[in-house]
Amino acid sequence: MSKKLKFFSWLTFTKSSLIKFIERILANSLNRNKNLSPEIDQQLISQLPTSRWPAWSQLKQLPHYLNSREWLVLRVAIIMTIVGLVGAGLAFYWQHSVLVPKQGGEYTEGLIGSPNLINPLLSQYNDVDRDLTRLIFNGLLKYDQQGNLTTDLAEKINISTDQKQIIITLKNNILWHDGEQVTANDVIFTIASIQEIAWQSPYRAAFTNVQVEKIDDLNVKISLDQGALNFLNNLIVGLIPEHLWSTVSTSNVTLAELNKKPIGTGPFQFSTLTKDRSGSIKSLVLIRNDRYFTTPAFLDSITFKFYGDYETGVQALKNKNVDGLNFLPREFTSEADKNKDLILHELSRPQYAAIFFNTKKNSLLKDQAIRKGLALAIDRDKIINEVLGGEGQIIDSPILPGYTGHTEDVAKYNYNVNEASSWLDKTGWLKVDGQPYRQKKGAELIIKLTTVENPEYQQVVAIIKDNWEKIGVKTAVEIVPKEQIREQIIKNRNYEALLFGQIIKSDPYPFWHSSQVDDPGLNLSIWADKTIDTQLEQIRQTSDEQQRAQLIVDWQKNLTNFAPAIFLYNPIYIYPIDKKILNVNIKNINSTPDRFNDITNWHIKSKRVFQW
Repeated sequence: MSKKLKFFSWLTFTKSSLIKFIERILANSLNRNKNLSPEIDQQLISQLPTSRWPAWSQLKQLPHYLNSREWLVLRVAIIMTIVGLVGAGLAFYWQHSVLVPKQGGEYTEGLIGSPNLINPLLSQYNDVDRDLTRLIFNGLLKYDQQGNLTTDLAEKINISTDQKQIIITLKNNILWHDGEQVTANDVIFTIASIQEIAWQSPYRAAFTNVQVEKIDDLNVKISLDQGALNFLNNLIVGLIPEHLWSTVSTSNVTLAELNKKPIGTGPFQFSTLTKDRSGSIKSLVLIRNDRYFTTPAFLDSITFKFYGDYETGVQALKNKNVDGLNFLPREFTSEADKNKDLILHELSRPQYAAIFFNTKKNSLLKDQAIRKGLALAIDRDKIINEVLGGEGQIIDSPILPGYTGHTEDVAKYNYNVNEASSWLDKTGWLKVDGQPYRQKKGAELIIKLTTVENPEYQQVVAIIKDNWEKIGVKTAVEIVPKEQIREQIIKNRNYEALLFGQIIKSDPYPFWHSSQVDDPGLNLSIWADKTIDTQLEQIRQTSDEQQRAQLIVDWQKNLTNFAPAIFLYNPIYIYPIDKKILNVNIKNINSTPDRFNDITNWHIKSKRVFQW
């Protein structure tokens, strides 16, 4: 029997039982008055309605005919019937309704660092800027929750058969946060700004020799000198509004107010910011963009609070000053696990940690034997277990498992102290009795290892220093604050060996071609080889996926044999959020801002909707 049939059968039974109960009480009451004459009885009976339902006037007389016990029983029966009907109605509604998101609520997240340039063209080296620009701006393309490229501001993209031309059609009626419409002019201006030397955009190398022209207000043509498939990943960079930025002198780009109070097209828009007495931004509020070109977000607003270190950020999370933290270092996970209000989302991303060698800053690193010896001396298993708590993967090349061209057939440098020492012995740097470090012609073998101020990297550096000094390599460690790593270290390539993270999605050219060793290029290994360069150029020029994958395999074999860097591990990204934030469905991300890919679906409030 169906739930509906059971419900109506019960209701019919209840009605019939109540009628019979009332009739029985009335009959008993009438029988008690035996002094009434038969004539009066007949008159009373003739006046009774033919309906089985008692009239309201009759029901009002019940208290006069019932004794106190009968009246109590009747009232209890009526109350039980009403409660039963209400309960049955609620049960029916509960079974035939669903919870759906409802607009409202505020999410507060802690970020480590502070905003500097909230501008998609300039945010590459600041994690806070990258997070904020992801919510405020949109690119022509974006990554979906599975890490695949899909359209964003673009309605459609057509690629020519020779892979050298891309026709992009914009979605219609997309508005900037100030109400102006997005047009092809904004696409052209954004790309031109990236290519402008004065802007110093880190994306400039990717847009070299790219030409763009307007077809009409919603269509542009991009002409390339490389395969389009390798270029499409660059189109995730956010567009900037031509009608606002065109009035800013290129010499004053980094000083523009728009970098602090940006105007974009994203699901959230800038609202307010607060500063401390020193002028540093303390918090920043984004509010929902109700004119967002897809479904607007459910959250009313997002407040970001900025902290100088992870210890302070984790404490804010513990004290409920924030609902989430941009990243939870491994050393704090055990404490966070005790917080039953937190959900720790474990995300995978195509990022790896590596040590990049700068042969110009330390000529000793030009020797391939020294580089191989240093690689063999690092206990990566210890790093995984002690620093990452076992949640990470040792890697041997920059192309990670699951990505095009990944292969296990590369040169591997597994931990082997004896082999490491043997490589260094071949270079003439030898251990001397009574001396802790290797020497050659009276000089010590010394290398400076630099990394960013980050709990994870600092622990990794400590292990590497211990490993290297055990084979006689004196290791000087330099820890650089987050806000200085870009300007003081990376921009001028001011390091000998740099422990840093990189994210490679599909095109290794910007990270490993010799033309990219100078800023704003992304090649952090200051080292060059013609064969490697040729292979990278062929990868870019090949549109056939199978051929391209094989070229990447061949390139990796050569690269790892030269050992211009030491590939360490691929970490798991832990993102803690309060459980009150619902519908957070993230598994794979290409970069840390990708944790916001589905933020328009996040919600705090819910409502129940009837569903038959």
